[in-house]
Amino acid sequence: METQLARVLVCLAVLSTGVVRADPAPDGTPEAPPARTVLLLGDSLIVTSFGEYLEKSLNEHPGTRAMRRAKSSTGLARPDFFDWMAVGREEVERHQPDVVVVIMGGNDGQGLTDEKGKAKVQWGATGWEDAYRQRVVDFLGVLHAPGRKLLWVELPYTGLPKFERKLGIIRRVLREAVSAHEASKYLETKPFFTDAKGDLLKEARVEGFRKPMRLKMEDGVHFTLAGGWYFATRVYPAVIGLFGPGDGEQRPDSPKPAPVAAAPLPSETPSATPPVEVEVRTREPAVCREFDAVSEAPMTSMPMALCYP
Repeated sequence: METQLARVLVCLAVLSTGVVRADPAPDGTPEAPPARTVLLLGDSLIVTSFGEYLEKSLNEHPGTRAMRRAKSSTGLARPDFFDWMAVGREEVERHQPDVVVVIMGGNDGQGLTDEKGKAKVQWGATGWEDAYRQRVVDFLGVLHAPGRKLLWVELPYTGLPKFERKLGIIRRVLREAVSAHEASKYLETKPFFTDAKGDLLKEARVEGFRKPMRLKMEDGVHFTLAGGWYFATRVYPAVIGLFGPGDGEQRPDSPKPAPVAAAPLPSETPSATPPVEVEVRTREPAVCREFDAVSEAPMTSMPMALCYP
Protein backbone atom coordinates (compact mmCIF):
# COMPACT_ATOMS: atom_id res chain seq x y z
CA MET A 1 0.00 0.00 0.00
CA GLU A 2 2.82 2.36 0.90
CA THR A 3 4.56 1.52 -2.38
CA GLN A 4 1.43 2.36 -4.40
CA LEU A 5 0.97 5.64 -2.51
CA ALA A 6 4.60 6.58 -3.19
CA ARG A 7 4.12 6.01 -6.90
CA VAL A 8 1.06 8.25 -6.95
CA LEU A 9 2.94 11.02 -5.14
CA VAL A 10 5.85 10.79 -7.59
CA CYS A 11 3.48 11.05 -10.55
CA LEU A 12 1.78 14.10 -9.05
CA ALA A 13 5.16 15.74 -8.45
CA VAL A 14 6.18 15.22 -12.08
CA LEU A 15 2.89 16.61 -13.41
CA SER A 16 3.12 19.66 -11.16
CA THR A 17 6.41 20.72 -12.78
CA GLY A 18 4.61 21.33 -16.06
CA VAL A 19 7.49 19.74 -18.00
CA VAL A 20 6.53 17.83 -21.13
CA ARG A 21 9.17 15.62 -22.70
CA ALA A 22 9.12 14.31 -26.25
CA ASP A 23 8.83 10.58 -26.68
CA PRO A 24 12.25 9.04 -27.21
CA ALA A 25 13.38 7.99 -30.65
CA PRO A 26 14.33 4.34 -31.27
CA ASP A 27 17.93 5.14 -30.27
CA GLY A 28 16.77 6.64 -26.95
CA THR A 29 17.22 10.33 -27.82
CA PRO A 30 14.18 12.69 -27.62
CA GLU A 31 12.48 13.24 -30.95
CA ALA A 32 12.77 16.74 -32.42
CA PRO A 33 9.54 18.69 -32.89
CA PRO A 34 8.05 18.57 -36.40
CA ALA A 35 9.74 20.94 -38.84
CA ARG A 36 7.84 24.05 -39.86
CA THR A 37 7.55 24.22 -43.62
CA VAL A 38 7.83 27.37 -45.71
CA LEU A 39 6.89 27.39 -49.39
CA LEU A 40 8.24 30.18 -51.61
CA LEU A 41 6.27 30.94 -54.78
CA GLY A 42 6.93 33.53 -57.45
CA ASP A 43 8.45 34.78 -60.65
CA SER A 44 12.08 35.56 -61.57
CA LEU A 45 12.68 37.27 -58.21
CA ILE A 46 12.23 33.88 -56.54
CA VAL A 47 14.12 32.16 -59.35
CA THR A 48 17.30 34.16 -58.80
CA SER A 49 19.45 35.25 -55.85
CA PHE A 50 16.72 36.68 -53.59
CA GLY A 51 14.77 33.41 -53.64
CA GLU A 52 17.92 31.33 -53.41
CA TYR A 53 19.24 33.15 -50.35
CA LEU A 54 15.88 33.36 -48.61
CA GLU A 55 15.41 29.62 -49.02
CA LYS A 56 18.94 28.99 -47.72
CA SER A 57 18.45 31.24 -44.68
CA LEU A 58 15.16 29.58 -43.79
CA ASN A 59 16.67 26.11 -44.11
CA GLU A 60 19.40 27.18 -41.68
CA HIS A 61 16.83 28.28 -39.10
CA PRO A 62 16.33 25.55 -36.48
CA GLY A 63 13.26 23.42 -37.03
CA THR A 64 12.47 24.94 -40.42
CA ARG A 65 12.54 23.58 -43.94
CA ALA A 66 11.92 25.68 -47.05
CA MET A 67 11.45 25.03 -50.74
CA ARG A 68 10.73 27.08 -53.86
CA ARG A 69 8.51 26.82 -56.90
CA ALA A 70 9.40 29.59 -59.32
CA LYS A 71 8.84 30.46 -62.96
CA SER A 72 10.17 33.53 -64.72
CA SER A 73 7.89 35.84 -66.70
CA THR A 74 4.77 34.64 -64.90
CA GLY A 75 1.95 36.04 -62.80
CA LEU A 76 -1.80 35.79 -62.54
CA ALA A 77 -2.62 37.55 -65.84
CA ARG A 78 -1.76 34.72 -68.25
CA PRO A 79 -2.83 31.27 -67.02
CA ASP A 80 -2.54 30.08 -70.60
CA PHE A 81 1.25 30.55 -70.28
CA PHE A 82 1.60 29.38 -66.68
CA ASP A 83 -1.35 28.56 -64.44
CA TRP A 84 -0.43 29.62 -60.91
CA MET A 85 -3.87 28.59 -59.64
CA ALA A 86 -3.19 24.98 -60.58
CA VAL A 87 0.48 25.08 -59.61
CA GLY A 88 -0.24 26.74 -56.27
CA ARG A 89 -2.84 24.12 -55.42
CA GLU A 90 -0.42 21.35 -56.40
CA GLU A 91 2.39 22.76 -54.24
CA VAL A 92 0.39 23.35 -51.05
CA GLU A 93 -1.20 19.91 -51.32
CA ARG A 94 2.22 18.36 -51.83
CA HIS A 95 4.08 20.14 -49.03
CA GLN A 96 1.34 21.18 -46.57
CA PRO A 97 3.30 24.31 -45.61
CA ASP A 98 2.84 26.26 -42.42
CA VAL A 99 3.76 29.49 -44.21
CA VAL A 100 3.52 30.45 -47.89
CA VAL A 101 5.58 33.38 -49.17
CA VAL A 102 4.56 34.91 -52.52
CA ILE A 103 6.13 37.58 -54.67
CA MET A 104 4.69 38.16 -58.14
CA GLY A 105 2.76 40.74 -60.12
CA GLY A 106 5.50 42.50 -62.08
CA ASN A 107 4.43 40.66 -65.24
CA ASP A 108 0.73 41.36 -64.75
CA GLY A 109 0.43 44.83 -66.28
CA GLN A 110 -1.33 43.48 -69.37
CA GLY A 111 -4.63 42.07 -70.53
CA LEU A 112 -6.06 39.15 -68.60
CA THR A 113 -6.77 35.87 -70.35
CA ASP A 114 -8.35 32.58 -69.33
CA GLU A 115 -6.59 29.20 -69.28
CA LYS A 116 -7.12 28.77 -73.04
CA GLY A 117 -5.70 32.18 -73.92
CA LYS A 118 -9.03 33.86 -74.56
CA ALA A 119 -8.92 37.57 -73.72
CA LYS A 120 -11.07 38.56 -70.76
CA VAL A 121 -10.29 42.24 -70.09
CA GLN A 122 -7.59 44.51 -71.49
CA TRP A 123 -5.07 46.42 -69.41
CA GLY A 124 -6.38 49.91 -68.66
CA ALA A 125 -9.97 49.02 -69.44
CA THR A 126 -12.80 49.53 -66.98
CA GLY A 127 -13.04 46.40 -64.92
CA TRP A 128 -9.39 45.36 -65.13
CA GLU A 129 -8.69 46.16 -61.48
CA ASP A 130 -11.77 44.32 -60.24
CA ALA A 131 -10.98 41.29 -62.40
CA TYR A 132 -7.36 41.22 -61.27
CA ARG A 133 -8.35 41.67 -57.62
CA GLN A 134 -10.64 38.66 -57.94
CA ARG A 135 -7.77 36.58 -59.30
CA VAL A 136 -5.64 37.53 -56.32
CA VAL A 137 -8.49 36.64 -53.95
CA ASP A 138 -8.97 33.31 -55.71
CA PHE A 139 -5.24 32.58 -55.52
CA LEU A 140 -5.17 33.34 -51.79
CA GLY A 141 -8.10 30.97 -51.42
CA VAL A 142 -6.18 28.23 -53.21
CA LEU A 143 -3.15 28.68 -50.93
CA HIS A 144 -5.07 29.02 -47.66
CA ALA A 145 -5.76 26.27 -45.16
CA PRO A 146 -6.65 26.33 -41.43
CA GLY A 147 -3.61 27.41 -39.41
CA ARG A 148 -1.59 28.35 -42.47
CA LYS A 149 -0.20 31.89 -42.82
CA LEU A 150 0.48 33.73 -46.07
CA LEU A 151 3.04 36.49 -46.63
CA TRP A 152 2.79 38.50 -49.85
CA VAL A 153 6.01 40.44 -50.46
CA GLU A 154 5.51 43.77 -52.18
CA LEU A 155 7.17 44.22 -55.57
CA PRO A 156 10.41 46.15 -54.93
CA TYR A 157 10.63 49.79 -55.95
CA THR A 158 12.44 50.16 -59.29
CA GLY A 159 12.75 53.91 -59.85
CA LEU A 160 11.65 53.45 -63.49
CA PRO A 161 8.90 56.10 -64.01
CA LYS A 162 6.93 54.36 -66.76
CA PHE A 163 7.12 50.94 -65.15
CA GLU A 164 6.32 52.38 -61.73
CA ARG A 165 3.03 53.76 -63.06
CA LYS A 166 2.00 50.20 -63.87
CA LEU A 167 3.41 48.78 -60.66
CA GLY A 168 1.59 51.42 -58.63
CA ILE A 169 -1.76 50.06 -59.82
CA ILE A 170 -0.72 46.44 -59.34
CA ARG A 171 0.72 47.04 -55.86
CA ARG A 172 -2.44 48.83 -54.75
CA VAL A 173 -4.73 46.02 -55.90
CA LEU A 174 -2.47 43.41 -54.31
CA ARG A 175 -2.28 45.34 -51.04
CA GLU A 176 -6.07 45.72 -50.87
CA ALA A 177 -6.76 42.07 -51.65
CA VAL A 178 -4.11 40.64 -49.32
CA SER A 179 -4.94 42.99 -46.44
CA ALA A 180 -8.59 41.93 -46.62
CA HIS A 181 -7.63 38.26 -46.23
CA GLU A 182 -7.54 37.38 -42.54
CA ALA A 183 -4.71 34.85 -42.76
CA SER A 184 -2.51 36.95 -45.05
CA LYS A 185 0.02 39.71 -44.46
CA TYR A 186 1.28 42.24 -47.00
CA LEU A 187 4.95 43.16 -46.51
CA GLU A 188 5.76 46.66 -47.78
CA THR A 189 9.27 46.83 -49.22
CA LYS A 190 9.70 50.40 -50.48
CA PRO A 191 11.59 51.43 -47.30
CA PHE A 192 14.23 48.82 -48.16
CA PHE A 193 15.03 50.48 -51.48
CA THR A 194 14.62 54.21 -50.88
CA ASP A 195 16.66 56.70 -48.88
CA ALA A 196 15.42 59.27 -46.36
CA LYS A 197 14.29 61.54 -49.22
CA GLY A 198 12.35 58.76 -50.94
CA ASP A 199 14.85 58.45 -53.79
CA LEU A 200 15.96 55.09 -55.20
CA LEU A 201 18.69 53.44 -53.17
CA LYS A 202 21.16 52.21 -55.79
CA GLU A 203 23.82 51.01 -53.36
CA ALA A 204 23.73 49.90 -49.75
CA ARG A 205 25.76 48.28 -47.04
CA VAL A 206 25.20 44.56 -47.37
CA GLU A 207 26.04 42.03 -44.68
CA GLY A 208 29.20 40.11 -45.61
CA PHE A 209 30.57 42.75 -48.01
CA ARG A 210 33.23 45.31 -47.09
CA LYS A 211 31.89 48.23 -49.13
CA PRO A 212 28.49 49.46 -50.31
CA MET A 213 27.22 47.20 -53.07
CA ARG A 214 25.02 47.80 -56.09
CA LEU A 215 21.58 46.30 -55.46
CA LYS A 216 19.98 46.07 -58.90
CA MET A 217 21.11 44.98 -62.32
CA GLU A 218 21.09 47.26 -65.34
CA ASP A 219 17.39 46.62 -66.02
CA GLY A 220 16.51 48.19 -62.67
CA VAL A 221 14.27 45.24 -61.75
CA HIS A 222 16.40 42.19 -61.01
CA PHE A 223 18.90 41.92 -58.20
CA THR A 224 22.65 41.52 -58.21
CA LEU A 225 23.93 38.78 -55.95
CA ALA A 226 24.57 41.33 -53.21
CA GLY A 227 21.13 42.87 -53.78
CA GLY A 228 19.44 39.50 -53.54
CA TRP A 229 21.18 38.83 -50.24
CA TYR A 230 20.29 42.35 -49.01
CA PHE A 231 16.60 41.79 -49.83
CA ALA A 232 16.56 38.27 -48.36
CA THR A 233 17.97 39.46 -45.03
CA ARG A 234 15.09 41.95 -44.76
CA VAL A 235 12.30 39.56 -45.71
CA TYR A 236 13.65 36.71 -43.57
CA PRO A 237 12.62 38.22 -40.18
CA ALA A 238 9.08 38.80 -41.45
CA VAL A 239 8.81 35.13 -42.41
CA ILE A 240 10.26 33.88 -39.11
CA GLY A 241 7.98 36.26 -37.23
CA LEU A 242 4.96 34.38 -38.56
CA PHE A 243 6.01 31.28 -36.61
CA GLY A 244 5.05 32.90 -33.33
CA PRO A 245 6.59 34.58 -30.26
CA GLY A 246 10.26 33.91 -29.62
CA ASP A 247 11.08 32.99 -33.20
CA GLY A 248 11.52 36.43 -34.76
CA GLU A 249 15.17 36.96 -33.97
CA GLN A 250 17.70 36.92 -36.77
CA ARG A 251 20.50 34.41 -36.73
CA PRO A 252 23.74 35.98 -35.41
CA ASP A 253 26.88 36.42 -37.45
CA SER A 254 25.54 35.28 -40.82
CA PRO A 255 28.44 34.55 -43.18
CA LYS A 256 29.02 36.22 -46.51
CA PRO A 257 26.69 34.58 -49.04
CA ALA A 258 28.23 32.07 -51.37
CA PRO A 259 27.75 32.79 -55.09
CA VAL A 260 24.80 31.10 -56.76
CA ALA A 261 25.80 28.52 -59.32
CA ALA A 262 27.14 30.14 -62.48
CA ALA A 263 25.85 33.57 -61.47
CA PRO A 264 27.92 36.75 -62.06
CA LEU A 265 29.40 38.54 -59.08
CA PRO A 266 27.74 41.84 -58.14
CA SER A 267 30.49 43.86 -59.84
CA GLU A 268 30.27 41.96 -63.09
CA THR A 269 28.11 42.80 -66.07
CA PRO A 270 25.36 40.21 -66.65
CA SER A 271 25.71 38.12 -69.74
CA ALA A 272 23.41 38.90 -72.64
CA THR A 273 23.34 35.21 -73.58
CA PRO A 274 19.84 33.76 -73.17
CA PRO A 275 19.76 31.61 -70.01
CA VAL A 276 19.56 27.85 -70.16
CA GLU A 277 16.65 26.22 -68.37
CA VAL A 278 17.94 24.01 -65.58
CA GLU A 279 16.62 22.19 -62.57
CA VAL A 280 17.71 23.27 -59.12
CA ARG A 281 18.11 20.68 -56.41
CA THR A 282 17.93 21.89 -52.84
CA ARG A 283 18.66 20.22 -49.51
CA GLU A 284 15.07 18.99 -49.60
CA PRO A 285 13.69 17.00 -52.57
CA ALA A 286 13.91 19.00 -55.80
CA VAL A 287 10.96 21.34 -55.86
CA CYS A 288 12.12 24.30 -57.94
CA ARG A 289 11.18 22.47 -61.10
CA GLU A 290 10.53 25.61 -63.12
CA PHE A 291 13.90 27.29 -62.54
CA ASP A 292 14.59 29.27 -65.70
CA ALA A 293 17.90 31.00 -65.29
CA VAL A 294 21.42 29.94 -64.47
CA SER A 295 22.47 33.59 -64.28
CA GLU A 296 20.61 36.68 -63.24
CA ALA A 297 20.10 37.81 -66.82
CA PRO A 298 17.55 40.61 -67.25
CA MET A 299 14.00 39.55 -68.02
CA THR A 300 14.30 41.05 -71.50
CA SER A 301 16.73 38.29 -72.52
CA MET A 302 14.37 35.54 -71.39
CA PRO A 303 11.73 33.89 -73.56
CA MET A 304 8.13 34.98 -73.04
CA ALA A 305 9.13 38.27 -71.39
CA LEU A 306 5.67 39.70 -70.83
CA CYS A 307 5.77 43.05 -69.12
CA TYR A 308 9.05 43.83 -67.43
CA PRO A 309 10.95 46.62 -69.23
